[in-house]
Amino acid sequence: MKYFFLFFLACLIAAPSEAQLGSYKKEFQNYIPKGWVLDTALRGDLNKDQQADVVLVLRNTDPSNLKKNDGLGMDQLDLNPRRLLILFKTGTGYTKELASDDFLPSINDEESTCLEDPFSEGGIEISKGLLKIRLHYWLSCGSWYVTDYDYIFRYQNKKFELIGLDVSSFHRASGESSITSYNFSTRKKQTITGMNEFEETKVKPVEKWEKIKNLRLLNLAEMTGETAIEEIVNKDL
Repeated sequence: MKYFFLFFLACLIAAPSEAQLGSYKKEFQNYIPKGWVLDTALRGDLNKDQQADVVLVLRNTDPSNLKKNDGLGMDQLDLNPRRLLILFKTGTGYTKELASDDFLPSINDEESTCLEDPFSEGGIEISKGLLKIRLHYWLSCGSWYVTDYDYIFRYQNKKFELIGLDVSSFHRASGESSITSYNFSTRKKQTITGMNEFEETKVKPVEKWEKIKNLRLLNLAEMTGETAIEEIVNKDL
C-alpha cells in the first residue's frame, strides 16, 4: 500500500492550484488553441540547462466528440483528445519541443465505458530531470483489477525516450497485487508477485530478475497510449 500512496502524494504535490493554473493559462495562452482547455501544468528542468521548462496538458472540448452511451457507465462519453505539450525555456522565451495528441487518454473510453479517467486518476510530475506520467486504470464495472502504468522519460538523443516502466496490478476483492519494473537503461526487469494489500504481514512476496532483450527505446513523440503496452508488456506475457 505504501507504494501506491507515495506516488499519489507526489502527484498531489505536483498538481497546481486553481490560482496557479490560472497564471499558467495567462502566461501560455498563445499555446492554448481555441476550443481547448488547460488540464494541468508544471515546471522543471528537463534538458539539464538549469532552466525551468514547462509541461502543459491541454484537452479539446469539441461537442462532436461527446458520444451518447446506452450501456454501462456514463450516459455521455467525453472522447476529446488530450495534448501533451513540452516547452523548453530559452534566454528569450520558450521553444516547443514536443506536442503529442496520441499518448494521453481522453476522459472516457468508448470500448471501456466504466473506466474512470486514467489521467486525472493518475498524474504527472518532473523529478530529477525526468518526466514521470502515471495512468491509473480503475473500472466501476466489468473488472475487479486496478492497474497502474508508471512511465519514466528522459530527454536524451534530442528526444524524450522511455527509460522505465512500472506496471502494478491490484485486485480489489482479494487484495492480491504484483509489480513489474522495466529499466531500459540497464536492460533489467524486476517482477514481484505474491503480495497482498490486505495481508501484508502474512504473505511472502517472490522477487525475480531477468534481462530485457531486443527492446528499442521508445520515443514519446511517436508513442500512443497503447505503444508500450503492446510492444513491451503484452509481448512479455
